[in-house]
Amino acid sequence: MASIFNIWGLASGVDTGNVIKALMLSAKAPVTRYENQQLEIKWKQEALNTVKEKLKTLQDAISILTDKEGIVTKKGVSSNESVLSISTTGSAPLGTYIFEVLDIARAHTVTGNSYASRSEKLTFSQGYITISGKTISVGNQASLLDIAQAINQDADIGQYVSASVISLSSNEYKLVLTAKQTGTTNSITFSAENNDILISLGIVGQAQSDTFISTTDPITFTTGNITINGKTINIGTSASLEDIVDAINSDIDISSKVKASIVDTGSGYRLAITSLIGSIDTIDFSGNNDALITLGVLNEDSTVKYPNGTGVKTQLATDLKFSISGISGTVVRQSNKVTDLFDGVTLNINSTGTSIVTINYDTSKAVSNIERFVNVYNETITYIRTKLTEEREEGIDFLTENEKANMTYFEIQQHNEKLKVGLLRNDSTLREIEEQLRSIVSGVVHKAQNTPISSTIRSLADIGISTGRVGYVSIEDIIAGKLTIDYEALNEALTESPELVAEIFSKSYTFIQDETPDGSIDGSNTTFKLKYAPISYDVRPMVYADGVLLTQVFGNTNPGAGQFKIDYNTGTLILGQAPTTSLRVSYGYRSTTDSMAGIAVRLNNVLKRYTEEVTGVIPYTINNLTSEYKALSELISDTNARLSLYEESLIRKFTALESAIASLQSQSSYLSTYITGLQKQGGK
Repeated sequence: MASIFNIWGLASGVDTGNVIKALMLSAKAPVTRYENQQLEIKWKQEALNTVKEKLKTLQDAISILTDKEGIVTKKGVSSNESVLSISTTGSAPLGTYIFEVLDIARAHTVTGNSYASRSEKLTFSQGYITISGKTISVGNQASLLDIAQAINQDADIGQYVSASVISLSSNEYKLVLTAKQTGTTNSITFSAENNDILISLGIVGQAQSDTFISTTDPITFTTGNITINGKTINIGTSASLEDIVDAINSDIDISSKVKASIVDTGSGYRLAITSLIGSIDTIDFSGNNDALITLGVLNEDSTVKYPNGTGVKTQLATDLKFSISGISGTVVRQSNKVTDLFDGVTLNINSTGTSIVTINYDTSKAVSNIERFVNVYNETITYIRTKLTEEREEGIDFLTENEKANMTYFEIQQHNEKLKVGLLRNDSTLREIEEQLRSIVSGVVHKAQNTPISSTIRSLADIGISTGRVGYVSIEDIIAGKLTIDYEALNEALTESPELVAEIFSKSYTFIQDETPDGSIDGSNTTFKLKYAPISYDVRPMVYADGVLLTQVFGNTNPGAGQFKIDYNTGTLILGQAPTTSLRVSYGYRSTTDSMAGIAVRLNNVLKRYTEEVTGVIPYTINNLTSEYKALSELISDTNARLSLYEESLIRKFTALESAIASLQSQSSYLSTYITGLQKQGGK
């Protein structure tokens, strides 16, 4: 806008500045109207966003009930949680089971010799480590920390074994190797070759004999017996070191846990018996062992004469073993977490002992989920109805600039709140949402066309969820469509028919009985097309070909004679053998909106149509309002530009008027002076 100086009216005596302001204020009326329209659009968007967020909150409460396990929940209770604990899902089998845990699964762990420092470098003859068939080199000098890091960082070894250095005191440290998983199938395996580091540390146990000058000269024994890990072999009364090595390594039982070899000391040869499963404590020499005593592997009392480890310890891997009442034999698992014993049951085994496990229906979770749904539904339907029926206070209009100038910010905000009332009164979208929500929650769930899901439980009202009865709830709540819960009826339904209650909410399929699919039944065709798809996973397909019930196969398996396979997405049926006379299929196909769908499923899909970002009805409406807002902004900009030109025009016109008046006044003054002069001359 052009500047208006306060020098107006010097010639005319008229306050032309205020005249121009008054004219401009009148001309600016369209801009004020556009700005008020923008305010209404902004407030309407805020109200619609609130509706959308409430619908999304309702969706969250509903989504739990679209899953059968939101209703059919089961709770497992262990009588002795120090032995085992249990968690369950809705598919867990009901019943009472007695568990006797005989042994728990343990990870293979080996602890080596003690050292004064974790970081001081140790010297080794070669610097090799071999675990599970993989050999790595750490050099001839390495600390315990270096060795642990090398093991952990190896891509192969590190995925199975964890190495750490433990501190027993300020000057006693040990290297510990632990399998990352429990169970005997996850045991650590060592090698007797290229393993000088672990042998030196005592991680891999080794017992050596006295020194002999030859590997081939015979050595004389009393009986020649060798007993290792409970197995006794006889090498005869005369045998060389090489004979003994061959005898030990060729025995299947002994060689699975130890390996015999000959060590060249530089001044002679020694027999070495090396453990393949851990430290020296894993080699059991108890029994008849005159040969090993003669060789100097053992002392006379059968203790190891030259052990490579002192205070070392091995925890061999063990499997979980337990028995269950009603099931013969012992159950064996590799882990203490058992998920594959019963469908829907997870057992966490803590120790040996006995525990009684009971699995029953748990109605508390179902009631809680239903309560949340009802509460959120009532809050949502009440808000929608309030917005549909509220009326703006009579006489309330937008404030003028002069009115705003005489009000505080708080007073202006209070006035605007009154203007926001009634913006969504009788809004068609809200009316549609209200009608659909009320229709769905009062609807009947069908298992087939015109056939209710059961004779006793067909709708929410049958399980105690309704709009209530006059005299029990207010007439206002009934008119608003708010739901109430009859807890006695709900608990009875959940106790007696939990599966049916779950279907009322979560059913997402339509059942088809004895359909003859599309395709020729002529003894040559094996591929058919079901009339409806996608196929529901909730109903097991039943296929009868030539009157014989077929078996279903899955995955990449091709069906053979007496078998069938279904593509759940397309509804394509493939038989292993072509039918000649008849083909009947009973199945369920996914249906989420019609009367065959559960109440929660229907609500969820309807609400999604209104709340889905961009494509949902409400976001689409909000975007349209944004376009209207932008169009008004352009109108305001264009109108302000025209007003600026109009003001400049007024200024020019009033400036010209003032100039003209000033000129006339000047001429008048001149004439007046001239006439006065003439009069004076005439007088003389």
